[in-house]
Amino acid sequence: MEERLRQSLLYDFYGELLTDHQKSVFSAAIFDDMSYSELAEEFDCSRQAAFDLIRRINKKLEGYEERLGLLERFTVAQGKMNELKASVIEMNDTLENSEIDKSIKNNLNSHLREITNLSSEIFDKF
Repeated sequence: MEERLRQSLLYDFYGELLTDHQKSVFSAAIFDDMSYSELAEEFDCSRQAAFDLIRRINKKLEGYEERLGLLERFTVAQGKMNELKASVIEMNDTLENSEIDKSIKNNLNSHLREITNLSSEIFDKF
């Protein structure tokens, strides 16, 4: 996983566990793509202090992930969701090409849509 994406996901999961100052600095660095020099100017500190703070915040977020594993569970669930969607699409394609009665096809398609919608709802609430 790309480092910046990982950092933003870790922030999404664990950002509320940071202090307000840490949240401000980290979101400026990650979401506003500010350099250490820009962070130093914005938050009235040295470039080295900005670098050290970002490094400590990353370490803290990675520590939370190591203990709680929310990002890992999210990634696994996302993969399973993608597999489920692919299976439903494959089943739908098979139905379209089959010689099953039209009313049975419509009924099965309806159930497949319902499975997709329900699984998406479950994942969205994750």
